[in-house]
Amino acid sequence: MNNVVKVRIFGKDYILNTEETETYALKLAALLNQKLEKTVKGASNMSKLDAAALVALDSVDEAYKSSANLENIRTQIKKYADEAAKSKEAVAELQIENKELREKIAQLEKEIAVRKALTPKKVK
Repeated sequence: MNNVVKVRIFGKDYILNTEETETYALKLAALLNQKLEKTVKGASNMSKLDAAALVALDSVDEAYKSSANLENIRTQIKKYADEAAKSKEAVAELQIENKELREKIAQLEKEIAVRKALTPKKVK
């Protein structure tokens, strides 16, 4: 659903056609205005275009760093998932081995019982 939102950025009105909510678009515009005002504060000869370029560069830097951090997180998650899969496989193998050993123990206990039954008892 597209929303038409009017925002004011650095003293100029813009009409946005966005899938985001009006509240979200207005928050973004307010944040951008804060960054622009902070950039021009104390620099009386800075043009709006210069301020916009610097804020855009800063925003791209933040997005790039976030993207790189996200990629690191994805890599770490993949590593954990691979390790979990290996651990799950190892557990399955150990469960099979455990079952086989229990069966062997049961078989040996039966053999012991048979041998005991066949061994003559000493009379005192």
